[in-house]
Amino acid sequence: MKGAAFLVACLVLAPALVFAQDRSVSIEAPLQTALGDPIDVLLTVTAKASDEAAVPEQSFEPFEIIERHVRVEPSPDANTKTFTFELRLLCFEAGTHEVGPFRVRITSEAGELIELESETRAIEVQSLLANEPDPQLKPPTEPVTVEQDDYRLLVALGALLTLALGALLAVLLMRWWQRRDQPEPAPPPPPPPWETAFAELRALEERRANAIEEGRTEQWVDAVSDSVRKYLGHRFGFHGLESTTDEIAQELNAAESLPIAPEEAVAFLGQCDLVKFAKASLADEASRALIDDALAMVQKTRPMAATQPGGQS
Repeated sequence: MKGAAFLVACLVLAPALVFAQDRSVSIEAPLQTALGDPIDVLLTVTAKASDEAAVPEQSFEPFEIIERHVRVEPSPDANTKTFTFELRLLCFEAGTHEVGPFRVRITSEAGELIELESETRAIEVQSLLANEPDPQLKPPTEPVTVEQDDYRLLVALGALLTLALGALLAVLLMRWWQRRDQPEPAPPPPPPPWETAFAELRALEERRANAIEEGRTEQWVDAVSDSVRKYLGHRFGFHGLESTTDEIAQELNAAESLPIAPEEAVAFLGQCDLVKFAKASLADEASRALIDDALAMVQKTRPMAATQPGGQS
């Protein structure tokens, strides 16, 4: 009986063990560097062929990231692929510092988010003056005679010319002011962000079927996501198009009088990110539900004063 139970447990856990072994992260970093010199760190992430990997924003004090690049190489058997993140760091504190662990975020084909952490590496940052027992500044040099041109006359003439031009300009401006026509009316103020969002989303709703039929689902979902991000940014006072989904979640949590739960907006944007970054498929019904959710979100979050009887603004 115990043997049968052990066999069943092995059969259940075996896929999970293989699944976990498909993903790993390793780090390569120099052992020492000079103060102020760039430090090249390589993060090698091995994942399944359908996975997508990224290094999210994180702090590595006292190190600072100044550049980052990524290369993706599939394995010969096409079962896995390797992401190589090339990170260039700087450190302005002498001594031995540990860099890492680096957090790596993996998105599976099913939309599951998996986080891995690399090991840490000790890097000795050497000062350029470390081998100098008593560093001193260079002695002062002998004074040098500097001849300076006298431009006082030119400055005076320039001032007089400026005054003359100013007087002439004042006369011309006065004559123009006396003969001027009535000023044109000021241009109308820009429409509120919810009206702009409604117009963009309804236009995308009309192009939905053609986009899916022509294989432009990712571009269409990206446009829907950008329209909602731009609306949320204008509505609640932040840069929606330049913010990540996590940053938008923080802004919505801090927003006053938010009519919906921040998780509702974050879940919608996360669904769009899955299609955009994880290449998730989107059926016809799912795309229709996506645009309906976007329109409903704008409807729920616009000011109550903008809603008139009958649901029209």
